[in-house]
Amino acid sequence: MSFLDRFRRSTANESFVNSPMRDNWYQASSYWPSSFSLVTTVSEDGETNIGPYQLTFPFEIIGGRAVMIISRQGSNTDRNVKRTGKCALNFVEFNRRHLKKIVSLGYPGQTTEEKMKDNPYTLVDSPTPGRESDGKRMPKILKEAFQVYECSLDQEQHIRDDGKTPEYLILRMENILLKETWAKNIEDGTTRMPNMPITFGFRDGAKFWFTEIRKPFWFPTPTDKGPKEESILYEANRLNPEVQFTREACKQLTGIPRPFVKTALKGIIKRALEEGISEVDVEFIERLNKEREG
Repeated sequence: MSFLDRFRRSTANESFVNSPMRDNWYQASSYWPSSFSLVTTVSEDGETNIGPYQLTFPFEIIGGRAVMIISRQGSNTDRNVKRTGKCALNFVEFNRRHLKKIVSLGYPGQTTEEKMKDNPYTLVDSPTPGRESDGKRMPKILKEAFQVYECSLDQEQHIRDDGKTPEYLILRMENILLKETWAKNIEDGTTRMPNMPITFGFRDGAKFWFTEIRKPFWFPTPTDKGPKEESILYEANRLNPEVQFTREACKQLTGIPRPFVKTALKGIIKRALEEGISEVDVEFIERLNKEREG
């Protein structure tokens, strides 16, 4: 059996063995495939710095909007974010030619001037008023990114600060920027996904592993499990934070054919906003139904 055949065959019937709990366990003791962000910050010299981060996670997703970055203490990103309170998380699509240079951007011990000499990206000002690069706090963003999170450091949310590595930076999201194609894709019901590179991280002290996503696919939401209104409630309350639906209201909408649910919800939200209503309840839905029926 060849070396490749050994790793292609199923391991379902093999026994489990213990893997030592090393530092950086997600890389050194196990496998952790994930996306990554390219974090832009402003250096003390007023230049935009790029730091690649695999350990970027959603932190608050309902009510609040925040992400957490786990950073090496004293890194360029760590120092810059603590000093300025501002950063931008840039997400790029797969480009094999750029990946090698992304690795070099994350090499520790370099100054911003040293690492940015080999920067493969185009730095541009944010289109958000007040977030234009000023050489003090506001970093530039990457023109080639398909998505950018503009963030501020949450000074009150401390996970742990014991003076040791790593640092846990909680970043309050202020804006989500999407290229027009990808913004429209979400509005139209998410018909495709961006070709994001995935990293397995730094391995064996000498390798940085990446992979390219194959064509994404999807499965329909089960319609025979749980309350029928659950999926409608989930989708309805994600569309517009200014208008929220009650569960009882969503029960009134379970008869709408699935392909038309989002369109119907948008119409209800539009009417609610016109009337200054922030909560869609049963009475509101029943009134709209009566108007529609004449």
